[in-house]
Amino acid sequence: MADETTDVLIVGGSMVGLAQALFLAQQGIRPLVVERHAEISAHPRAQAASPRTMELMRALGLEEAVRANENPHAHYGDVLQAESLAGAELGRFDGPFRHDPADVGSTGWTLIGQDRFEPVLRARAEELGADIRFATEMTDFTQDDEGVTVVLRDLREGAGAAERTVRARYLIAADGFRARARDRLGIGHHGQGVFGRQMNIVFHADLDPYVAGRTFFLCFVSNDRVKGVLGKLGGEDSDRWVLAPSLPPGTSHEEYGTEDCVALVRAAVGVPDLPVRIESATSWEIAAWVADRFRSGRVLLAGDCAHVMPPTGGFGGNMGVQDAHNLAWKLALVLRGQAGPALLDSYEQERALIAEFTVDQGVIRYLQRSGLDEAAAARHRPETTVLFGHVYRSGAVLGEDGPDDGAPVEDPTTPSGRPGTRAPHVPVVRAGKEVPLHDLLDGGFWLLTGPDGGAWESACSAVGLPSGVAFHRVGAEEPAQTVERFLARYGIGASGAVLVRPDGFIAWRTAHLPPRPARTLSEVVDRVLARTVG
Repeated sequence: MADETTDVLIVGGSMVGLAQALFLAQQGIRPLVVERHAEISAHPRAQAASPRTMELMRALGLEEAVRANENPHAHYGDVLQAESLAGAELGRFDGPFRHDPADVGSTGWTLIGQDRFEPVLRARAEELGADIRFATEMTDFTQDDEGVTVVLRDLREGAGAAERTVRARYLIAADGFRARARDRLGIGHHGQGVFGRQMNIVFHADLDPYVAGRTFFLCFVSNDRVKGVLGKLGGEDSDRWVLAPSLPPGTSHEEYGTEDCVALVRAAVGVPDLPVRIESATSWEIAAWVADRFRSGRVLLAGDCAHVMPPTGGFGGNMGVQDAHNLAWKLALVLRGQAGPALLDSYEQERALIAEFTVDQGVIRYLQRSGLDEAAAARHRPETTVLFGHVYRSGAVLGEDGPDDGAPVEDPTTPSGRPGTRAPHVPVVRAGKEVPLHDLLDGGFWLLTGPDGGAWESACSAVGLPSGVAFHRVGAEEPAQTVERFLARYGIGASGAVLVRPDGFIAWRTAHLPPRPARTLSEVVDRVLARTVG
């Protein structure tokens, strides 16, 4: 018999695992998160929350909290190139996260390292009921048709710690690219593999004399001793910095002692006798691959456990957050018996193709530094498309008749409004206040209709969900210009309707009011949720 039970056990307590816990807790599911490290990492790793991630944070009421913790020099934007910090400047260019997506999203990039972002996620997840345990390691697991039995060890108790078993209905592996669960399940991966290795050295030194009043977000340094990136981690009065140097192939940070790290920092700054105190060092692979499967029975993969991409573009961690968001509402409905288990099949159907596309876009941006061949250059897509243009095809999307080119994305600046795409950004009026549409998405389904769609409202309470489907008629308070824009972007008439899923993607639409709207909507929801249609 297990020592304890939980609906969902999440292995991995960094950015993706904490986001998964937060989104599940938002849905009323109290997950258990286990993380083998004793605390949140002090290394910034991922440096930015994308506009899509920030859109999700905004809907949770967390946008201000995230922006309040952004990197101290985020507002500088520029990236400096130099032989060393004290050496010759080689140029400047706009940072990769400077431009916000005009007319596509409700908010923009936030330049925030994982070391600052993760505490925000953790605090809100725990506030909503998530049980998060650091210094706790999963040592084994087995699954059957009813759930997963997981063996845990409390690492604070040392090598002789007693093991405990937890019985979970589902296990989510979000513990990075070395995920034990994925390997244990025999799930392989495919892609271009490893490009190199990069080190993170967090250190303390007075670099103000060599910054010399210049403003920059990051400084790329390149000389015969070191090639890497320098960034400040603290505020104006802080002496805490990070250096991320590239390592020779086949090496690890474990081969670099304190004096080796000091030498790299001195070379990057360009001051041979600079006083330096090393705080910590780690390293990670620059690689590109996608797992062959995202699910095995009651075990689901998310984040770097499912896909790894180069850091260029800032797509990796943000992709993992969106994996978690896609999965949370589906798991919650299945756990509550409000959706059929087959709904979970749509997770891999939707996210695997997007992972393939996004990994390729990260590789293209990584290789741009050395020049792209013609075929790779032709595959390049704008940042806004990579972030917002996803097209899902699954059982949780009711497709339409007509041609489909099978492309994983569309241009979100000219949205089609077709099922499987993210609901296009439009302002709507609620309680007399204009707000972005995606601010409304608080974890449930929404039915959006045109100005003549009032007959849909009564249908929304008859769909077999405890809270029904939230309803909004665009045109009840919105001006004519907004109504026109809404109808054009969603491809419906004045009496038509669009069903928006909890993750902000369109599940179904109809151009006009059908003869029996309540029955139509109930049947649509049953199909989307993989429920038996009576």
